[in-house]
Amino acid sequence: MAAAEKGPVLRITGLAASQPDEELTASLKAAISDKLTNEENSKIDIRVGIVPSCYNNEEKVALVECRGGLPAFLSKLTADPLAERQMEIGDTDINFDQHFFGFTQLYMPTPDAPVVADVIAITGLDGHAYGSWRGKGDFGRMWLRDFLCKDLPCCRTMIYGYNSKLSSHGVDTIMDYGRGLLEELKKVRGTEELRRRPLFFVAHSFGGIILAHCLVKAVQTMEDDHPTIACLHKATYGMLLFGIPHRGLVVDDIQNMLAGEDGHPRRGLLEEIRQKSDLLASQLDDFRNLVRDRKVVSFYETEQTRQLQFDSESKRWARTGDFVTALDSDSALLQLPDSMEEKIPLDADHSMMVKYDSKNAQGYSSARDKLKQFARDAPGVVAYRFARAQNRPKPCNTVPFPRDGAFVGREDVLTKITDIHKASTLPSHSRVALVGLGGVGKSQVAIEYAYRASKVAQHLWVFWVHASNAARFEQAYREIAARIELPGRDDPKTDILRLVHNWLCDERNGRWLMIVDNADDDRVFASPGATNVSGAAAQGLEPAWEAAAPLASFLPQAANGWMLVTSRDLIPAMNLVGGKDKVIKVEPMGERDALTLLKSKTHVDESSKGDARELIETLEGIPLAITQAAAYIAVNEQIDIAAYLKLFRDSEENQAHLLNQEDVRDLRRDASVSSAVITTWQLSFDQIRKTRPEAADLLSLMTMFDRQGIPEHLLYEGRNELQFTEAVGPLQRFSLVKAQAREQSETRLGEQLFEMHSSVQLATKEWVKLHDQVDRWQSAALKIMAAAFPNGRHETWAACRTLFPHSTKVLGYSTKDDKARLDRATIANNTAQYLILMGQYAKAERIGRSAVATREKVLGREHPSTLTSMSNLALVLGCQGKYEEAEAMNRQTLALKETVLGCEHPETLTSMSNLAAVLESQGKYEEAEAMNRQTL
Repeated sequence: MAAAEKGPVLRITGLAASQPDEELTASLKAAISDKLTNEENSKIDIRVGIVPSCYNNEEKVALVECRGGLPAFLSKLTADPLAERQMEIGDTDINFDQHFFGFTQLYMPTPDAPVVADVIAITGLDGHAYGSWRGKGDFGRMWLRDFLCKDLPCCRTMIYGYNSKLSSHGVDTIMDYGRGLLEELKKVRGTEELRRRPLFFVAHSFGGIILAHCLVKAVQTMEDDHPTIACLHKATYGMLLFGIPHRGLVVDDIQNMLAGEDGHPRRGLLEEIRQKSDLLASQLDDFRNLVRDRKVVSFYETEQTRQLQFDSESKRWARTGDFVTALDSDSALLQLPDSMEEKIPLDADHSMMVKYDSKNAQGYSSARDKLKQFARDAPGVVAYRFARAQNRPKPCNTVPFPRDGAFVGREDVLTKITDIHKASTLPSHSRVALVGLGGVGKSQVAIEYAYRASKVAQHLWVFWVHASNAARFEQAYREIAARIELPGRDDPKTDILRLVHNWLCDERNGRWLMIVDNADDDRVFASPGATNVSGAAAQGLEPAWEAAAPLASFLPQAANGWMLVTSRDLIPAMNLVGGKDKVIKVEPMGERDALTLLKSKTHVDESSKGDARELIETLEGIPLAITQAAAYIAVNEQIDIAAYLKLFRDSEENQAHLLNQEDVRDLRRDASVSSAVITTWQLSFDQIRKTRPEAADLLSLMTMFDRQGIPEHLLYEGRNELQFTEAVGPLQRFSLVKAQAREQSETRLGEQLFEMHSSVQLATKEWVKLHDQVDRWQSAALKIMAAAFPNGRHETWAACRTLFPHSTKVLGYSTKDDKARLDRATIANNTAQYLILMGQYAKAERIGRSAVATREKVLGREHPSTLTSMSNLALVLGCQGKYEEAEAMNRQTLALKETVLGCEHPETLTSMSNLAAVLESQGKYEEAEAMNRQTL
């Protein structure tokens, strides 16, 4: 019989393992021959190979090649590639298939020798588990079976098949295919010995996408849930990746195939794998990180592939169209450094790059050599991984605070953190900082993020580092060393910072997230650190300060970790994360979130909702202030929200008292940090005072004005523009003050206005009192305002409107210093003039009387400034219809001016005119006429 040189290959399952291979071969050939026609018996040569079953030790599998064509009794398998055919051999049912779904072992490893590794080959989209790896030459060699059985006899080599036929109406997604592979892996690597066996993957095209998905899922799997899957990443030593579309495929061909069927179920899969797919981009980031310490060999094609065209005669699609680049090298490579990813070009197209007709083929020789190298090195490496995993503690969350079950809002901030981390191009290290006012909730967001990250990535280390000073930083590193059980951590001579840093940089120790909390002082990180501070102290020695690396250098920039920093100051935040684009400003809460927070801390019913909203507005949405108020209400049964609000509004003294309460502490707040709003902010003030005294002075001055709309020209106080910028900068960085949006016409051209929270202003005032500086800064504010507030003429009204809230504020200050009192009188006089012109006579009278009283007491009744104030007071009295009092005040003023200035002085004449007007208003026309004639 002259048989053909190659033919279709079938898989037969269900064979009894108890029968010797020779008997099984003979019985199979006989059973198949019985089904052949006479013509087929002379034409078809049946070649049988017996291999172990991957799934069941009680069964074997036969790989049958039908040289000369498929027998007619199996034609069903040709008509429907997904079909199966059953047959009886004795009392055993056997199954024929041509789809090769699931795992199929290709040859028997060397008997009486341990199996070194499992080799698993995964084909691509619309591929075939067996045929995709089979050469097109005369003999149709399948290199994974025919060549590796001799070149890699120490391995269990398997192919994995799945239904990826585009002609089928499957609705599978990448996730579905991944789940299918993981489920089959549980069956073929289900024992402890098999789980620890080294694993080499060979993947082509879409098969690599499924592989990446599975490895990403594997590292997120708990060993108690699925031990086989949890061990998958540790067992994986290396992989050969052939033309993997990491960044997506050009799917034009496939779309053409499906063009005639609207709503074809495969269109969903196409969306997942098309170029610039968000799903693939996200998966690629994770996959690249996972395989950095694995052996990765990426093969990419250098030949173009013909496009698919429909053959009307055969009614099938075939690659007979124009040549196109199916997959460029950028997409086929992970773009890892050469030390982590070997990159090998193959002179073949996308399909032929995994089909080899002989052992001398370029692709095969490279693949064989890599697999041999894997087989030589893998056992020791993988065994070491499992041994280390057994002996070391499991990753855990070291956040020292419980999770807040009633955590409120901040989803926008949490989303931004995640987005910035995801935007980092792996394998680079990623850092994000939260910056904002003390008490605004930065640490609470960090706590919530840490717990969410732990839940998503269950094998993630989460480390909490309190970074307010060098001692706390070192203590945190000591606690990390203890938690991860670092050898040498108890040695007094050990440099604990470097020891922990080196461990964090070792990617074999897994992924980690570090929260660097309260990193408020840049000097802590920028200055050289103390080496072995605690060790020296333990021996009664002085710490040995060395001009060594600063603490910031002990925060690793390793690709297996990322970092979240919290800080009140923008400068250390930017320095630690590497730029402002990685800094997120945490603002006070909006009304809805703030109300929810208040409700979680104290009772709020329908009747008290209005008071609750007022309280939130009064506290300006600052979470610490809201929590503190709720705690006070909770421990004082006679106080409800309305009563608290009344107490708070009664006086600044009450506000300071209520915002300085620390009777009830927050479990999620560091014990060394105050739970009181005022004390919290005063820590920032103290830090600024130490590092930037000019900024502390500026803050003290600003707090003496109204909290909003403070024009910058009030704040210069002898500074030039650069000096002012450097003084106000720290205040803005600490979120104590901020630039305010304004109408250009409301202030000087190009001038900036500033504002601060009312609670910050209150805290600053208390801090100024604490340092006995109230008189100094009130006097400074009075002096500045006396020089700044105009006389109220029409052309100065815009400036007056801007300055009026500040003049009102400083007029409330009482001082014993005559100079300051006179400044106050000047402000009162000018403010009264402005109010007269604005028609606000009652306010003008009250303020005008204070100006007269102060100037009369300090300067005397006959001083020109006193007389000016008296004239203004008389004017406002007349404007209100208080003619008798206005007349008396005008007569006094006139008499004094005549004595001091003379009868012909312009000011004297003005007073005479004013008196005449008041007389006329009272109907004293003759006397008014006489006075007017005298004035003329």
